[in-house]
Amino acid sequence: MEQKLMLKESVMKLVKDEFNTNETLTILRSNPSIFMSWGVETLFDVNGKGLMMKVNGHHHKEWVLITLGWDDYYRVHIITKFGEVLDSYEGVCFDELVRTIDDSIEWVDEYEF
Repeated sequence: MEQKLMLKESVMKLVKDEFNTNETLTILRSNPSIFMSWGVETLFDVNGKGLMMKVNGHHHKEWVLITLGWDDYYRVHIITKFGEVLDSYEGVCFDELVRTIDDSIEWVDEYEF
């Protein structure tokens, strides 16, 4: 229970501006094979201010939080189950969102397309 509280407190500090998380989800699912490779187990809206995903990627098997800043650029936060922010990426354009997440949680150089 304490772990969930720590995660919630950490997430609530990161979410600020409201945005349409369904539009963001559409962007993430634009390449189904990449989205499926993340092993998304849980996906939910954080009060209209963030999109939270529990992932099972090659490099990261915890949480990814996506928020949108006042400047209309995404922020991607890689978070542990205890709420520790391992990495944050700011200034992410919508067309860079999938690649930014994939590079941080799943991508391996040996993958070929």
